[in-house]
Amino acid sequence: MIPSDLYKHNRSAFIRYLISRNIARFSNTAYYIYFMWEIVANYHSVFLVSLIPGFSLLGYLIVAIPEGAIIDKYSRHIIYIVLNLFMIITYSLLIRGDSLLIIYAVDFLSSMFAWVISDDFRALEKEIIPAEHMANAQSADQLSSGLSTLLGIVTGGVLIFTAYRDVYILLIGISVLALAMIFVPNTIMASHRSVVKNGFRSTFKIVKSILPFLLLTTILNGMFVALDVFSSGLIYIVMHASSIYYTFFIAGFPTGMLVGGLLSMHPFFRKYQKSKKLIATYVMLTGGIIILMAFNRIPIMDGFLSFGAGLILAFINIYIETLVINSIPSSITGKFNSITTMFSVSSSPLMAFVFGYLSLFFYFPFILAAIGVITLFISLTVSKIMNGFTSSMEKIEKENPELF
Repeated sequence: MIPSDLYKHNRSAFIRYLISRNIARFSNTAYYIYFMWEIVANYHSVFLVSLIPGFSLLGYLIVAIPEGAIIDKYSRHIIYIVLNLFMIITYSLLIRGDSLLIIYAVDFLSSMFAWVISDDFRALEKEIIPAEHMANAQSADQLSSGLSTLLGIVTGGVLIFTAYRDVYILLIGISVLALAMIFVPNTIMASHRSVVKNGFRSTFKIVKSILPFLLLTTILNGMFVALDVFSSGLIYIVMHASSIYYTFFIAGFPTGMLVGGLLSMHPFFRKYQKSKKLIATYVMLTGGIIILMAFNRIPIMDGFLSFGAGLILAFINIYIETLVINSIPSSITGKFNSITTMFSVSSSPLMAFVFGYLSLFFYFPFILAAIGVITLFISLTVSKIMNGFTSSMEKIEKENPELF
């Protein structure tokens, strides 16, 4: 249990780290949006666009296991500082130009560092936020994540519309601001972090017990990456619309997440956040929205559909993140986050490449429609898998109290 005086001190620290994490998310999103449009506009290739989300997730998979051990072993404050320094250095590579090689390299590195920053943040969050406040923390996380992503999308859209070329100046400046937010000694007063021998052995024991849950998140993330792969193609190639509609479409998703984060803070919605059947319904609705996106030919309508998907995903994320963070021992949070996140995103780069490759042979809106149908079927398994996760964690805590 975290003492009340420690929690009061750490609330301001939590906000500083949350803002810093979301500034990094903002810069990464602006880069992502800007260069996905630049590639489709210059090369008219959905396959080349698909390499952006592919490389952005591939980098994290390479460092997932070692970074978890590092987060659990060393000062998480220092790790934050080092990662933000790496972000500044990475964006500086754009000074040499914007060839495809440099675009993909910066995408690979900046996304990798942004993912690790998020893992470090979640490990800190577990240490400083009591379980009874975790749902509020997750609502604030979803709200701020939606806002930072939305601002990044709008910024990327403005850069596209104004044909701004020196993108690296803005990205470096943003990264310096993210570093400044947490470049303060002793910003965090960490609660006691128990030492558990064979941390990875304990972590893999938990992972093995909740494997169906991890496979569910892996499949769902693989499905959702299709929106990143096909979004610019839907607007530019299928609908022949301008970048304004593309920006509106992309911005709809984080706007929905922002609204979802706000709504989840209201007592009326709070009581429904623990309903496993409702989460299954949310997944089913998401599948329906993806199908509608595939067949819709009104550019502005895709923005509203994207908003709906973001709103629904905010509720799903708050439930899952609260459930997972409260269930995992603080002593192995870094390792667990790295392994489980590796599971959840491992299908994304693979499926990004697969979807991009399939678009060479099939009309890609049909591929998107098929993904929506698969998501509908997946929703039928959600309640059972969530119940299995809860039962497995209760059993592990009972059999291995030393971990908790």
